[in-house]
Amino acid sequence: MSEASPLSQPPAGPGQQISRGHWLWLPIALVLSGVAAVWLVAILFRQALGWWQLALYLSTALVLAAAWWFRRQLSPAEAELEQRRRHAADERRQLADDRQQFTMLQTEVREQFEQQGRQLSKREEALANRLLAFHEWMEYAQPVDLSIPHNPQEDRELAELLRQDRQLDELLKAETQILYDYILANRYSKDGVIQLTAIRDDIHRLILRVSRLYQPEVTQPLLETSLSLVIRAAGRSCLHFLVLLEELPLNVKDYTLARLYGYLRNAVSAYRMYKSAEPYWPYVNTAYYLGRFALGANPLTLGAWWFIGALGQRGAQAVATRIINRQALGLLSNLVRVIGYEVAATYGGDFRHRHANWIYGAELTELVSRFPLSKASLSHALKEIGGLALRSEYDRMFLYRCLAGHVSARPQQYQAARLLAAEERRAIAGRLEKFLELHIHGKAADRVSAWKAAVEERLQAKLVVGLRSTVQAVEQQIENAIESLASFLLGVKEREAQELPALLGSSKLLSELAVDRREALLARLQQDTPYFFEQPDLDPESDLVQRYLDDLAGLHVRVRPRDAHIEETLADVAAYLRQEPKVMQQLLERHFAEHLAERLSPTAPVRKFPTAVVRAALDLLEFGEVAQCLYGGISLQWPEGTRTPRYDQGSLWLLGVGKRLVLFSLSGGPKLLWRGEGDMTIEMERGYLASSCRITGGKWLADGDVPPPTLRVAGGMLATVANHFRPLVAIAGEKNAAAAS
Repeated sequence: MSEASPLSQPPAGPGQQISRGHWLWLPIALVLSGVAAVWLVAILFRQALGWWQLALYLSTALVLAAAWWFRRQLSPAEAELEQRRRHAADERRQLADDRQQFTMLQTEVREQFEQQGRQLSKREEALANRLLAFHEWMEYAQPVDLSIPHNPQEDRELAELLRQDRQLDELLKAETQILYDYILANRYSKDGVIQLTAIRDDIHRLILRVSRLYQPEVTQPLLETSLSLVIRAAGRSCLHFLVLLEELPLNVKDYTLARLYGYLRNAVSAYRMYKSAEPYWPYVNTAYYLGRFALGANPLTLGAWWFIGALGQRGAQAVATRIINRQALGLLSNLVRVIGYEVAATYGGDFRHRHANWIYGAELTELVSRFPLSKASLSHALKEIGGLALRSEYDRMFLYRCLAGHVSARPQQYQAARLLAAEERRAIAGRLEKFLELHIHGKAADRVSAWKAAVEERLQAKLVVGLRSTVQAVEQQIENAIESLASFLLGVKEREAQELPALLGSSKLLSELAVDRREALLARLQQDTPYFFEQPDLDPESDLVQRYLDDLAGLHVRVRPRDAHIEETLADVAAYLRQEPKVMQQLLERHFAEHLAERLSPTAPVRKFPTAVVRAALDLLEFGEVAQCLYGGISLQWPEGTRTPRYDQGSLWLLGVGKRLVLFSLSGGPKLLWRGEGDMTIEMERGYLASSCRITGGKWLADGDVPPPTLRVAGGMLATVANHFRPLVAIAGEKNAAAAS
């Protein structure tokens, strides 16, 4: 048995065979070349050779067959070395495949971890927001679902609660008058020192009276209820007191407690003095007007007029003092009301929601949530909620959030027919009808019918809802949209009113109106000019939205300026009308491309460009100018020793207009770099697959001290030089006419 070779390796596996020979590829290649040459000659001169070409084919075939023996036998060591080399190459390929798979797996795992990290971050943020919302919502009273059928005993209990609510209003009015008497009697101040004990005792007395109104067996109201309810009620009361102090004029909120008490005491004194003199004011007014009638005829009357004039000099000060005193009295009344309402909410169940104003606010949120939200409906709904006299400011905040989120406060939880009197329910129905008519759009018949039926069921009152005809509603929406386009031209584009007919002439919406109505609308817009841009009040589900956005994008593209912040405004308008941001972006890109196609010569060799290039090129074109050409792929060749910034070839573009060429860059925003007009030289560079053009001369505008570079314009693959660069040669002048030949 022979000794193993040092280059030996384990036997080849199944399907593997160690090669024992090596092909001599150079002689084989020479033979193949010679045979191909002989065959080519035989084919070209086949008529002259006749049947002799068959002998050439056979002989060359034998030569090809002999090439099979151009193979050198390898020694055992060389064969094993070749096998080891192949095995190493296989291992390298396998290692490269494993490395690639490992990289792909690593990338996939990293992406999964990043995705999970983002999901965890979002969940953490959502949990934080939910926790914050829970803290906020804990301040709102838990509503009692009054829509559940009740038995007669529960109905009697509810009627008793409503009677107690009416008694509470009378009680708070009486307590307010008592507070006025105590302040006039200076009960809470002794020798200039505030008597906190007296204030505490009176507050405790008020709390006891209110709590016993709902629960007569209560003797210690602060000790006979949940500690959490007491603390929350105290916190809400403190916040309400801060709000009331912020509403006071001047710097009253910064007063000390003693000074604030003196301020309130003066206001109460002035109020009582006014009430005591109120029966005599008609006689004073009569004497005043009679004195004016007899002015100049009686010296006594002249004296009376002088006296009244002297009083008038202090009129402004008196009016201001009266307003301040009135707000001070309102502060006292609100203090009593806040304390009474918080105690009633603690001992009287769902006291805050047993009120007509709350029912109206909840129904209003339901109305707004049933229809498409618009700026007008949201603005007027917020004003309505802001003007309601609710029993808690937290309820107002809750209704605000419902309106902002376009959700309902779920008025079906509060059966208004059992809570409110018939007059109150009819008043709520009337206000809802008026709000629907004046401020709600998108009033489709099915939506209005569904909302009307639900409200009538809750209020047990019929609603009279009249829908305008569809044609009239559509025409009014079109006019509203055209007014918005006019305000965009005047307020954003800063155009003049007399330009509106020409600028709006291409509007598709304007063309849909009748001629007489169109002329009347344009005349009205020029007289009553809308200088502030406002979104139109359109139904988001109407096809008018798409036509309005299309006209808006077209006006932005065709009317300067075309700043980026204006396009952000247009995106906000699209979002307001419930459209995706990409809708406005697609409209802008289409209008930019169409407008440049209108301003670009039909002989221009390139006609499709990125939107950023189109925007910059349109800004460089003057009014009425037509671009001859626009080229990309520009490179700069600087003179030796010139130190200038480097520009990316993809960001440089060359625009030809009239007799001038302009080079601009998009890197970091559009920037004008070079200009040539009559002082340029063009040279063509032809290649096998591509051509180019060299432009020398012109003036470098980015830096006046730098000599102009040579511009090299790359041509397209397999493009004809004469056609591709013909516009450049025409702009450069007659001396370059031979360059295109």
